[in-house]
Amino acid sequence: MHKTEQKKRVLYISYDGIMEPLGYSQVLKYLEYLSIDFDVTLISYEKSSLRVATKGFLQMKQYCNEKNINWQPRKYHRGLFLVSHLINISSIFFAPFFQMLKNKHQIVHIRSYMPGLGIPLLKMLFDFKFIFDIRGFWADEKVDRLGWSNNSYKYKFFKKLEMKLVHKADFIVTLTEASKEFIQKKFNKSANSITVIRTCVDFSEFNINKRSKKTFNLKSKLVIGYLGSIDTAYDFNAFLNLIKNLEKRGLKVNLKILSDTTPEIVLDYLKISNLGHLEHEVLFLDRKLLSEKINQFDLLGFALKQSFSLIASMPTKIAESLACGTPIICNNFNKDIEEMINSYRIGILYDFSSKLTQENYEKIISIVQDKMTPSRCNEFSKEHFSLSLGTNKYSEIYKNL
Repeated sequence: MHKTEQKKRVLYISYDGIMEPLGYSQVLKYLEYLSIDFDVTLISYEKSSLRVATKGFLQMKQYCNEKNINWQPRKYHRGLFLVSHLINISSIFFAPFFQMLKNKHQIVHIRSYMPGLGIPLLKMLFDFKFIFDIRGFWADEKVDRLGWSNNSYKYKFFKKLEMKLVHKADFIVTLTEASKEFIQKKFNKSANSITVIRTCVDFSEFNINKRSKKTFNLKSKLVIGYLGSIDTAYDFNAFLNLIKNLEKRGLKVNLKILSDTTPEIVLDYLKISNLGHLEHEVLFLDRKLLSEKINQFDLLGFALKQSFSLIASMPTKIAESLACGTPIICNNFNKDIEEMINSYRIGILYDFSSKLTQENYEKIISIVQDKMTPSRCNEFSKEHFSLSLGTNKYSEIYKNL
């Protein structure tokens, strides 16, 4: 950018806090690159303490200052159910309003649906280009995962909000090609106003630098990794069914779970599946240690509960696992994952409710014994999930608006 050219002012609003792993990897990491060419203000809602004396807060504030990100954190209130929600919602309206008064941002970029509550009012009061970064069909996810009724007032409200946001958006970002097609057809949006930017990964954090050159052999234990939640969107019992089937084939399995769940909860699941004897480990690691641990996996698995909202889903763990050279085994939850796995051999599609066929067993053994699997997975991740690819796409959107 020419020195005399004024940078475009971008207001980015995220309901996920950047002091949490998701907000750090999927918000802050993008913005630290975008802030080179754009004047970025970030409003985020932090579950962690925002007291100035808190060491983590001070470090994050300093980091954002160094990256020229004008970070305006807001406290995410929890506790008194109705009162907390009202405080959070009022902040969604007023925090962007005051930032727009102060800086007259040319672009407002919201991540997911909750920040969209304030967009209709902002649009009435200010002139700006609007980017709706949907990340998934949020209201439908609440039905599919958290028991919302699709006849409830809150579901209907957020579906109406979704329609308004999609129609008002100058540009829409989504995670999958399947959801892009759905948005085009349902909302009659031009394909040129929608782009797919997947959950991206920073290769300075996740890579194959510490991966062992040894490949799996049938005499050793198969190390299967599991990363993230074991409930809501995921069917952990179905995943354990795979391990039971592998043991029936005579394979010894070592299960390593990286999650904020407890060892006691995991053991309860194992006992229900008659796997109380299984060698396993449950760890909640600092993000900086995840790559080294994922590099120890022969395979990373998960089973998503089938639902409509999955057409817009692309879990971050996929990018992180592949970046570390670890192939994945999962169910066929949407067209995008089906095309990736079938075309590039970076994993295995598996029906967790079925018996392990000889064909699928051989596929598993073949992919974990293939010496080229780690490099193939890593290269695929670089081509499809790289942070630089994602930031370049966002940069083009900002420049063209």
